[in-house]
Amino acid sequence: EMLAALGFTDAEMEEQFGFLLESLRDYGAPPHGGLAMGVDRLVAIMGGCDSIRSVIAFPKTAQASDLFVGAPGPADPKQLTELKLISKHE
Repeated sequence: EMLAALGFTDAEMEEQFGFLLESLRDYGAPPHGGLAMGVDRLVAIMGGCDSIRSVIAFPKTAQASDLFVGAPGPADPKQLTELKLISKHE
């Protein structure tokens, strides 16, 4: 409902947030409500890990991309115009 209130069509919602919407439909909202407690960082410190990525379930690559959801994805030109941003990658 929130995405519809923001003006997204059903097709846009599925294209941009489909992975998240599917998870919410199948499993519901996380029990912590999205509030991160930093347990992963604490576990990394306690485990003597060199990188927090060693203990994160879905780590990003060194280029900050997420291989599971294909993020970051292309930006919608309408959004770039609205935010007054210029993309260097066409």
